[in-house]
Amino acid sequence: MDDTHLIKRQITKFGFYGFFKNLRFFDPVLLIYLYSFGLSVFYIGLLYSVRETIIYIFEIPSGVFADRYGKKTELILCFVFYIASFIIFAIGTVFWVFVIAMILFGLGEAFRSGTHKAMIMQYMDEKNLKDEKSKIYGKTRSYSMIGSMISSLFTIYLVIALPELKFLFFLAIIPYLFDIILIMTYPPFLNEKKESSFKWKSFIKENKKTLTYVWQDKKMRSILFRSSSYQAMFKILKDFIQLILVSIPLSVLLFNRFSADEHIEIYSAMMYAVIFFISAIVTRNAYRLLKLSNHEKITALMWALSGITMITIGVFINQLIVTFIGFVFMYVFLNIRKPLMVEVIGDYADPNRRASVLSIDSQLTSIIIIVFAPLLGLLADYASYRFMFILVGGLMVVIYLLSLKNRNGIKSKLA
Repeated sequence: MDDTHLIKRQITKFGFYGFFKNLRFFDPVLLIYLYSFGLSVFYIGLLYSVRETIIYIFEIPSGVFADRYGKKTELILCFVFYIASFIIFAIGTVFWVFVIAMILFGLGEAFRSGTHKAMIMQYMDEKNLKDEKSKIYGKTRSYSMIGSMISSLFTIYLVIALPELKFLFFLAIIPYLFDIILIMTYPPFLNEKKESSFKWKSFIKENKKTLTYVWQDKKMRSILFRSSSYQAMFKILKDFIQLILVSIPLSVLLFNRFSADEHIEIYSAMMYAVIFFISAIVTRNAYRLLKLSNHEKITALMWALSGITMITIGVFINQLIVTFIGFVFMYVFLNIRKPLMVEVIGDYADPNRRASVLSIDSQLTSIIIIVFAPLLGLLADYASYRFMFILVGGLMVVIYLLSLKNRNGIKSKLA
């Protein structure tokens, strides 16, 4: 079998990893599920903070573990954490049980984030595909979006067919088992490790080296902050459409035999299906924008466009169609920006520390979410969704304007 065919097959495997990973049938209704147990937006925000705190604590150690003791091994471990969290989500009914589920979910995220991206980059380095990073990463990420779209479409049927939403968590275990099997078939060199046994002394030493490397490199710090701050705002707000659906009286009930609550679940899944379909197309073609402009200008512009979109959502918060279109654009902007930022990080970071640097990116994202998720939840509970979205949107526009000002003087720290 020729090398070209093997490369195409492995890139397809990378894509199917994301496809199976995103078959989380509960995602379109997760906040609705938590809300059904009487949790306020503030407590849901606290759950997000718990998850991100775990990611923060374990992010760098997990990245170092991947670099030094095997990326394939780490990814398999992450799916074990995920599966355990799904089981606890399914059996939970109170806040503190959901806290345990979020802790396990956070461990899964910490052991996963950055690692698979680093594996893709390592493979491209090995096969001399460095000039195609944005294109290949965008292609593999598009599989993830397709998986999310199919998951959302299937969720429409599942919320109708299943007696309770908790069964969605059990079903989500199946594709994660497929991912474990798939990872085992990756080339052995993607699981290279520098040591055969775990040693705390060298482990801590490597952590310190990675932090020092990032902290002392001004450009690396700037790149990571630009990436993490934008992702944090998106991750906090991306699922608020579920809670907005709960808060808006539905004027159109398409299915006579279903209740208003069931319509909310169906509409949420339908919306996510459309969002992920469009996101898959955008992600696959984001690299083409580089023909029109450079990385810095495109990623900076996403701040302004996202801010304007959030302000629009806030102003028209009670109009479901406008809100839905706004969320579609939010996902579009993220999926334009993310492949470009991954390429920037991958190109600039030391190849031997790539997984660790990408983990720091996720860790910085976690810090911002830990602080702002509960605060935005309080704003939603005690002010309004309208005020919250207008405030966040205005802040994003200000960040964009500041980046323009800084670009005229020193290099921007907030792109």
